[in-house]
Amino acid sequence: MFTLRNVVAYIFGSSIFFILGPLAIFVLAYFCPYDFMPNNIATPIFGAICSGVGLFFVIWSNYELITKGKGGAIVVGKVHLSNQTVHLVTTGPYSMCRNPMHMGLVLFYLGLCCAINSVLTLIVPLGMLIFAYGFTMLLDEPRLKKDFPEEFEKWVQDVPNRFWPKPKKAN
Repeated sequence: MFTLRNVVAYIFGSSIFFILGPLAIFVLAYFCPYDFMPNNIATPIFGAICSGVGLFFVIWSNYELITKGKGGAIVVGKVHLSNQTVHLVTTGPYSMCRNPMHMGLVLFYLGLCCAINSVLTLIVPLGMLIFAYGFTMLLDEPRLKKDFPEEFEKWVQDVPNRFWPKPKKAN
């Protein structure tokens, strides 16, 4: 059930990732205007596409958690700002990689870095990747293993990659 508590939690979480992250990128770009990509029209277009794909995965992942998992993404260890999922979600983007929301955030930040084209800004998506890996290993996966042991093991077998989709082999 999507309650006022969940709405407030999503506003809080979105503020952190979609206001503070881009703000950090813009501040870093101000202090380091050195390009890392060719400075032409293709660079911001590539950045916009990358950010758009990332944002799509963030939204799709959250939709799946809310509708199929019957919970939310704003659970950090014992702190439950949103309802904890009651079903393991293995469909939609979760059938491609096990952490599509984190992958989407990294792509979103990477796209902004490409659009701005400042080498120092790459710290933000790298930091997000390190954060996501630590969060996944220390908090997320242990909880999923404990709450959904058989389903989790099957999911790990079916979807071995944590962050990046693995292309399926043609039959």
